[in-house]
Amino acid sequence: MLEVITGAMEAGKTWLIYKRISDANLMGKKVQVFAYPVHKGEVVSRIGFKHDAITVPTIAEIEASLEPDVDTIAIDDAQLFDRDDLLHFCDKWRNRMTIIIAGVQLNSFGENFGAMVQLMGRAENVTVLLGVCEKCKEQNALVSQRYRDLAHTKPITKDDPKIDLRKEYYAPVCWKCYQPPL
Repeated sequence: MLEVITGAMEAGKTWLIYKRISDANLMGKKVQVFAYPVHKGEVVSRIGFKHDAITVPTIAEIEASLEPDVDTIAIDDAQLFDRDDLLHFCDKWRNRMTIIIAGVQLNSFGENFGAMVQLMGRAENVTVLLGVCEKCKEQNALVSQRYRDLAHTKPITKDDPKIDLRKEYYAPVCWKCYQPPL
């Protein structure tokens, strides 16, 4: 089975993945949690829930780390992994275990981010979480706006270099408040 949890930054994706992990543990399932290396060995929600995670930069390393009796795996920040590798991995393993994917579905350019949108179309269960918009304060944020400054006053342009993964440069915004890069 494949489950996808998606939404803007700070929408509660990591909290929900933590809940899914906790539920699987309560049911006696063997669980492994993986995350992109920005997590440094654990996934932590913004409200303080945390769980140990194996941090790896590639899907091949996730596959090599799978324990033979694992029932459930969770992958946080899945949008950062190679798109084709993640799609292939989910297709290969979804009938042998539960795969829970969490990640941002749109990048700060308003484009599909990694494999997230394709995985949403393939999943048995999809949850889209809305965050609170930094600008208008409504709970309808679906995009993660990237800024060039920590004060969140200068949105990126199309000429800006590779996206910096430091979360301080991002804020959840709704489509009404989103400023597309020029």
